[in-house]
Parts: sequence; C-alpha cells; structure tokens
Amino acid sequence: MSSTEGQHHEPHYTHAHAHGHGHGHGHHGHHLDITESNKQHFNEHASNFDEWPRARERAQRVGVAIREVATLNKETTSVLEFACGTGLVAKEVYPYVHSVVGMDISSGVVELCNKRFKEELGADEKETYAVAANILTDKDVLPGKLFDVVFCSSAYHHFEFPAEITKALIGFLKPGGALLIIDQYLKPGEAPPEVPEEHRHHVTRFGYTEEDMKELLAGAGLEVVSFKEIEKDPQDTNLFIAKAVKPKAN
Repeated sequence: MSSTEGQHHEPHYTHAHAHGHGHGHGHHGHHLDITESNKQHFNEHASNFDEWPRARERAQRVGVAIREVATLNKETTSVLEFACGTGLVAKEVYPYVHSVVGMDISSGVVELCNKRFKEELGADEKETYAVAANILTDKDVLPGKLFDVVFCSSAYHHFEFPAEITKALIGFLKPGGALLIIDQYLKPGEAPPEVPEEHRHHVTRFGYTEEDMKELLAGAGLEVVSFKEIEKDPQDTNLFIAKAVKPKAN
C-alpha cells in the first residue's frame, strides 16, 4: 500500500481490481476521452493486475460480502460482473452460482479473465465467459440476456457519469434482480478527497458516502435494500457494499 494507507481512499495504482469500464458516449467528447483513457490504461497494465497490493485479499473479502447480501443458488443463479477485470472477484463468486458473465472495456483484461475461467475454474465457456464492450455504446452486447445478480466491484470511482452506468446495468437485470455496488467507503458527511491531477484522466472521485450511493441507486429507479461496510483490511482501503433491487413488473 502507499502513503495513503490509513485514509478512506486509494490511489489508482493500488487498485486491487483489474477494470476498464465502459462509461463513455460518442457524443460526450470529454466523456469519451475518459473512457478511452481507462481502456488504454487497463490494457497496458492487464498482465500485472493480479499483483497489485492486496488484490487477491480484496477479491476474497468482496466475495464474502457478496455472498452475505445476495441470494445465490448454485443451480440457478446467473451473475453479470461489470468491470470484471481479470476475474479475481468472479472467481470467488463462481462456486456459489450457476454462471458468471464478465464485461469490461479492456480486451486485455478480458482475455486474462477468460483464461482464468477456463484454466482455474474449469467453467463451461458457453455459460461462464467474459466479453470486451463499452456498455453505453455497444448496444448489441449480450443481446437478450438478463441476470439475477449484477455487481460492480471497485470501479464506480472511475465513472464520470455513474447514473448512466447504473441505468445501463439495470437493463441487464431480471425484474426482482439485485444490483450490488462495491467501492471505497466514505463516512457520513465526509467529502471525497481531491483526485490528483495526474490521475484525473481515469479516476473521477475517491469514494461514496451511504447517502451518495443510496441517492444514486434510488434515482435510477431501484429499491435500495442495504448499505454496509465490508470487513476491514488494515492494509487496504475501506469498502462498502450497496444492494438495490429492480422492481418487479406489476
């Protein structure tokens, strides 16, 4: 960890998640720039993502948190991980569900994720696989597929327009399905630390308060179920997991 060890945020280079995220529109110039910056950054660093400080440990504690708040069934539960990176968190979830599909804007990390699914999990590649896509511009990605659980771990602080991402993710949820967001935890009333200039091309904010996240989820039309801190790791940043449900059709 870096000199920010005791704080509630982390610099981008200590991220224990390989993620490049589709969060750009073609008609937002700056928006697209940040998307492309993320894509380039994570393609360039794909091969060493698993070695970031606390990467595997974070994936394990996030996996535990997901299992605690989500209803998972080995026979039936379908899962989408957005900003899946190399599949470290998906690996922790896979033994408890029927299938996991990953999505990431970085083809470099998607290649490594698919390799992990095949070699480490022995997964059926027709059911469990990862795709490289920009969720906001690639409208034909995963056509017709809906999931019981969609989750996004340690990635929302890269999104310039998180509300748009959230609404796009809802489009992949079955009615009654759960969206889980994991990111850096800020205490009530705590302002996000300023993002250093050298990281602003792909980091938009350091963390969310409970109020921020609940407002974001409710604003997207979801029913907020819970928000809680994840078990702490003194050598890593503090995290939360938020759960919201897509309303069932009347």
